[in-house]
Amino acid sequence: MDEKICIFDDVYNEVSARAQAEHEKVGAFGMLARMKLWDRPKETEIALANTEKRYEPFWMAKAARRTRYTRKLAYHVKVEHPHVLSVELLGQKLAVDARRELQLAAVEDCENVTALTHFVDALRRDTLEKTLIDYAGRFAFQDAADSNQPQFIAPTVTAASVLQQVKAKLSAPVEADAIASDEVDIESLTLFYRPVYAFQFAWKDKTGVIEIDGLTGRINKEGDMLGGAVRALGNRDALFDLGADFAGMVVPGGTIVVKLIDKLSKKHPA
Repeated sequence: MDEKICIFDDVYNEVSARAQAEHEKVGAFGMLARMKLWDRPKETEIALANTEKRYEPFWMAKAARRTRYTRKLAYHVKVEHPHVLSVELLGQKLAVDARRELQLAAVEDCENVTALTHFVDALRRDTLEKTLIDYAGRFAFQDAADSNQPQFIAPTVTAASVLQQVKAKLSAPVEADAIASDEVDIESLTLFYRPVYAFQFAWKDKTGVIEIDGLTGRINKEGDMLGGAVRALGNRDALFDLGADFAGMVVPGGTIVVKLIDKLSKKHPA
């Protein structure tokens, strides 16, 4: 399994992000404050109290399910000649039924491969998967082995949880009489970090936060300061550790086995 940590390059720098936040700062105090006629915030009364740049995580997993199975069924062969009573075929004498057909008992040997690319917001928020797909498909990023910058938010969704979700998504029933093998091959697991700027504004005794997406420039007027949660990037092995859940994923669960060959060789060296 290929494991990567990738950091997106900034599209919007701090100067342009701050300019956007300043333009929208009245919105940091909510709709009610803006609608008040007698006590609404004026731009000149609003002060910038704090700023931060942070990197927020999301996961991308690529996998494929390969199922080998057999199906028992009858093939129907139409007999055109009206006078035929039976047909000798492949050493068998087969009667023609009332519908003028031969019933051929068969066993189909089948293989089905289903590929999946799965995205997960690593902070358990309701981010649309389409948004994460857009980030990964549109914007430039770099592989990162390590970084000493204390600007990263640790994922609250673990690598093991992501792989369990992948397994669940690929676990649709297969119409089969017998299953010879059923395996989910995990091709890669990538932890992406995208830049976010946060600007905290103060007005009277109130504060509000405007967030600027460092890739799209999208504005969130109900943002948060997460300074207490930021840290250095962290150890790669810790971020990709599957922990106790790993054992349950490589042992057959139902008929499906999750294969992580590289991971197995690392955990159990010869």
